[in-house]
Amino acid sequence: MIIGVSGTIGSGKDTVANFFVKNCKFKKVTMSDFLRRIERNRKTKPTRDNLRKLQNEIRKKYGEEILMDMLLTEIVERNFKNVVIAGLRTSMDLKLTKQKLKAKIIFADAKPDVRFTRLRKRGRQGDPKNFNEFLHQDSLEMATFKLNRAKKIADFRVDNSKDPKTTEKQLKKIAKRLKIGKN
Repeated sequence: MIIGVSGTIGSGKDTVANFFVKNCKFKKVTMSDFLRRIERNRKTKPTRDNLRKLQNEIRKKYGEEILMDMLLTEIVERNFKNVVIAGLRTSMDLKLTKQKLKAKIIFADAKPDVRFTRLRKRGRQGDPKNFNEFLHQDSLEMATFKLNRAKKIADFRVDNSKDPKTTEKQLKKIAKRLKIGKN
């Protein structure tokens, strides 16, 4: 089985994916890892802006499906059976994942102030330094990746605004509906 995870910045896409790794014995693949590898090879910093620009550049040069093709290749080469794909961004990624991999899609979201606080704690290079910068990056990503479309394509939604136990309860219900893991 394949599960794809999409969502807004700081919404807990990795938290969702890690639940399936820990509780359902899934392997995790992250979309942005491909982009980070390319950035490292170019000797540029893998900031959020650089990764967003790189993704647009790659898609324009090689087509919308290029990242999904790279992902499929990795899944096949590593012989993964149960996979959770963290960080699907565009509605096209979600559609392709559903069509080519028969994946179920989970869209993670949380209130903006919660997401900003998480990003500040995470401290990843290129994350916003203040709330206005966060709102700007958030609106850029919503527009660039058309996340409102992605939300509509998703099979399940997770509100990750509250405590971890509340999120875990939602994920256990999803796992039960998908008939996976130790519900």
